[in-house]
Parts: sequence; C-alpha cells; structure tokens
Amino acid sequence: MAGAIAIFLSATQFSAIPGQAYGAATMPKTIALLTFGLGVYMTGRSVMAGARRPAIVIADWARSPASVIGLAVSLALIVIYILFSDLIGFVPMAFMMMAALMLTLRVKPLTAILVSIVAAVIIQQAFGRLLLVPLPRNAFLGFLW
Repeated sequence: MAGAIAIFLSATQFSAIPGQAYGAATMPKTIALLTFGLGVYMTGRSVMAGARRPAIVIADWARSPASVIGLAVSLALIVIYILFSDLIGFVPMAFMMMAALMLTLRVKPLTAILVSIVAAVIIQQAFGRLLLVPLPRNAFLGFLW
C-alpha cells in the first residue's frame, strides 16, 4: 500500500496532454488505486481471519535458489535497462533483457531467442507507433520507427 501511495504521488507530477481528457498520469494513478485497494482488501481479510501469524513469512517459492537467482537477475536487468537503454535503444535492450531472463529461467535457447525477438518488436510497435510513447532509439534499427 505504501508503494501504491508513492506511485500515485509521483504520477501527480506528470504533465497533462493538451486537448485530451486523460494524460500521462492516468494509467499510473489507476494502477496505484487498484494496488492500494487490493492492499486494503488483503489486510482486511487477514484481520478478519484472526489467526496469529508472524509479521514476516517467507513463501515456499522464495526459499528456492532458482527463484532467488531469477529475482536477482530481474532486478539487475532493470538497472541495466535504466543505465544503457538510451545508448543501445529499446529494441536491442528489450531483446537482451527478455532473452537473458528466459535463459535464466531455463527456457530452451531457441524458444527464448525467437520469443524475445518477436516480443521486442511487437512491444516497440505497440508503444512507439500506436501509443506514441517515445522509446529510446537505435541508429541501426531506424526502420522500426
């Protein structure tokens, strides 16, 4: 719920799109409100259950070394995207990120590569052309814009 509040407050700083009833803050605010509502629901269910539980419970999946590695790789890929996407461009970065994560999660290499290529291009076309989101560009892949 704290994360939802932070996202909502951050989204209030986004500028409006002239001539439209909605702007850049619409989706983040909507997601934040839904997330906050889910947090209230889950907290309420826990309180209504009345069972005494420890404050922090580690789920079974979190005890698996493969899951911990997958989480660490996911977080590292996010940091790498933030640092290098402007230099490398969205499509190559998206491809590398998806392929790396799928390979970490033991997807077959050919499947990981093919899905990563197709997904990166589809995501770029959906956000870049349809939604007009300015994604980082790469000089070598200009034909995609």
